[in-house]
Amino acid sequence: MPLPAGTIEALLQRRVVFVVGKGGTGRTTVAAAIALLAGRAGKRVLAVDVEATGHLAAALGQRFAEFRPRVLQPNVSGIELRAEESFQEYLGLYFKVPRLARLTPLSRVFDFIATGVPGPRDMLVVGKIAYEERRRDQGRPAWDLIVVDSAASGHSVSHLGAAKAMLTLVRGGVIRNQVQWIDDLVRDPQRSTCVVTALPEEMPVVEAVELRQRLRSEVGVDVGAAVLNRVMLMNTTPAQRSLVTALLDEQHAEAVRSRLGGNPQPFDDALELCRRLHERSEQHERQLRHAFREPVLQVPLMTTKPGLATTRAVAAALSGRAA
Repeated sequence: MPLPAGTIEALLQRRVVFVVGKGGTGRTTVAAAIALLAGRAGKRVLAVDVEATGHLAAALGQRFAEFRPRVLQPNVSGIELRAEESFQEYLGLYFKVPRLARLTPLSRVFDFIATGVPGPRDMLVVGKIAYEERRRDQGRPAWDLIVVDSAASGHSVSHLGAAKAMLTLVRGGVIRNQVQWIDDLVRDPQRSTCVVTALPEEMPVVEAVELRQRLRSEVGVDVGAAVLNRVMLMNTTPAQRSLVTALLDEQHAEAVRSRLGGNPQPFDDALELCRRLHERSEQHERQLRHAFREPVLQVPLMTTKPGLATTRAVAAALSGRAA
């Protein structure tokens, strides 16, 4: 099925793309693929691994990333977010607190508040992303696009909604101003959007639909597209069925086994599995399209291990081009 015209191009026009979804739905690979496409388009891209797992760097062909931007692919740099380092950077940037001053007992109290209490910790995540979006390099934005491999489902809602929640607690001063511009970025559909990932299975599709609703109603962020990953695009044909039926014919069973070096039954099982996966993929795609007003992009089922080769294949699928 052809991709909706302009979908990837529209995503790449944003300043920040948050890739969100249930764990195991290919969220990291999709984020890496979008970053790769943007880099190929000549954009300076920052790929952000919110959970600091190293998986995003691996999907871009590197062993690791760091808290400071590190080049992973041409035009694509990556960082891994860590609450402690984000807090240190925040104190240094906005309050001019040197690292050595943070060895006092009072600083440990601030550490606990910032990295141990959910609200401020969530703000450190989204705040670092907003800071990188705002950062200038020789008079121009440091990055043309930031692609975020977000935390799984509910955690991503907490991160994206952190600034909105903090605005109800902070009434004035420098901190409110900082929180306000972070919230403005996250909820500006011209600058930020979310891509929701799912699999052609009942629970991932249901969770993707619920996540879309929460992002829009609880946080007020834009959802630009959904990606249905690991879709069986091919169906079986009558000619294939006829061929396998002939192979299984008892009259030729011994000759076929001798020629193949084994029982031809796996051919029949493989065709039946392909048929069922295709049928299930179409069913869940219809369910997802019915719930999403936004475009639903399909990524075919791939048997390769996660890594740069798979990321390139996913990028080709998202852009509608051959790998």
